[in-house]
Amino acid sequence: MPPFSSKPALLSLLAGTLLFTGCHKQDVAVPAPVAPPTRPLTGAERSTVSSANDFAFQAFDKLRTASPAGNMCISPLSISAALTMAYNGADGSTKAAMKQTLGFQPLTDTEINEAYQSLFALLGGLDPQVTFTTGNSIWYGQQYRLQAPFVQANQQYFGATVRPITFGVPAATSTINDWVNTQTRGKIATILNGTTSNDVLYLINALYFKGAWTYRFNPQNTRPAPFYQENGTSANTDFMSLTTGRYRYFRDAQQQVIDLPYGNRRFSMTFVVPQGQSTLASVAARLTRTQLNTWLAAADSTGQELRVPRFKFAYEEGLNGMLRQLGMGEAFTPQANFSRMLDGGPSNLYISEVKHKTYLEVNEEGTEAAAVTSVGMVTTSVPMATLINRPFLFLIREKSSGAILFIGQLVNP
Repeated sequence: MPPFSSKPALLSLLAGTLLFTGCHKQDVAVPAPVAPPTRPLTGAERSTVSSANDFAFQAFDKLRTASPAGNMCISPLSISAALTMAYNGADGSTKAAMKQTLGFQPLTDTEINEAYQSLFALLGGLDPQVTFTTGNSIWYGQQYRLQAPFVQANQQYFGATVRPITFGVPAATSTINDWVNTQTRGKIATILNGTTSNDVLYLINALYFKGAWTYRFNPQNTRPAPFYQENGTSANTDFMSLTTGRYRYFRDAQQQVIDLPYGNRRFSMTFVVPQGQSTLASVAARLTRTQLNTWLAAADSTGQELRVPRFKFAYEEGLNGMLRQLGMGEAFTPQANFSRMLDGGPSNLYISEVKHKTYLEVNEEGTEAAAVTSVGMVTTSVPMATLINRPFLFLIREKSSGAILFIGQLVNP
């Protein structure tokens, strides 16, 4: 796995231009699998997905604006799941601010937790050609006791592993990182660089996704061609070519939207590529839940050749600043109220760090992606071919629920 950069950059948009020409070996057409009917979402699930998606676009915008020139990928579902476990221990104005930031009004706590439980169960069983797993854990200093309702909620609804541990010794770091490595199937080996005796608990969510394209790219058609940066430079990269297959496509004067399905079409990767004089920033500024739905509703099915860069990268970022900007600032101060976490321990808990790591690989077979979010708590202290050859944005979505699993940008493949 490529090393994480210490100050990585953020997500990017897809772009289209006529690129290389030449003869390609034609793929053999394979009938597309048909997705079986799925149950409709409950009202609470729909509200939770909508809130999580709005949070996705807001978080993406803040992180992208802070560091616009690099590759970026976040899992809003992982971030919101980890923060919701922390939310189950919050109270007062801290809880209200977290609920506002995560968009949970007007749901009750039980409705929020039940929605995550049922949504994760739904996502894990929709497509035999897609693997989606999630794991949650709570690690707390063995000198503390956790309040029973906090533990019960996170075990019941998030299936959380809850374990005491001795912070400040190397074994604590390796134990937690081993759990992360297992949950992400080796794609993210670590989330913590170390712990200290001041640490009280860590709440961690891990997601893993692996999906095979509905129509595979023939590796024999993959060949190098220029990928054009917004600063006017270009560099050769390997472009995959889909010559037999179908995907949904929309184009206007500002952007192209390509929706490429996995497996039985429940999941897809959606590319949003600047068009003409549009920039990655200008397209990103228009990207909202409503706008994405409008573009996708206007998309038509096409079988024209599709050329996509093959890419792989890892991303790491602290989320404290972004979450403060979105309204959760109190949770990071000694004035925070997480009084529903510990039993008989210090009441001045606050969040010291929200850390996020992702891994993403897109190749001829499909996509493999993983994400980990940790919440640390302490006490006071359109041509012949559709071509994506410039920076672009991307999303991995489950289409029946609308849930956004990953969102990002590719600036340099």
